Amino acid sequence: MKANLKKISLALFCIYLVAVAALCFLRPTSLPEMNIKTFLGLPIDKVLHFLMFLPYPVLAGMSFMGKEHPFHRNIFILLVLAVVGIGMAYGTEVIQAQTGYRAYEMADFYADMTGIATGSVAVLAYLIHIRLKK
Repeated sequence: MKANLKKISLALFCIYLVAVAALCFLRPTSLPEMNIKTFLGLPIDKVLHFLMFLPYPVLAGMSFMGKEHPFHRNIFILLVLAVVGIGMAYGTEVIQAQTGYRAYEMADFYADMTGIATGSVAVLAYLIHIRLKK
């Protein structure tokens, strides 16, 4: 049962990565037009960047961490996953700059990092909760 759950988690994570790549690299004309420009005073594109990267630590954690692992190992894995996610977010901005039809924006990268950080804190809170229950 646990092996099947890991396979499903890894498949979901891979689908998520493909979806992020598609959203990051499609031509803007391929994406739907948004009539909303802000959400709670924040530019909507930054909110969408945040939301796009928010699930990364959760899905990656489900794929590579486990209750059977020692707490410190899961914390190390979470840290590595966060660093890899931040690298991936920065890489998408660098590649977008090379496409000629997408822009390199540090504000997008900051929104991506904020999503990764928020998701990582949620995973950390879950790991602490599991540890305290033991």
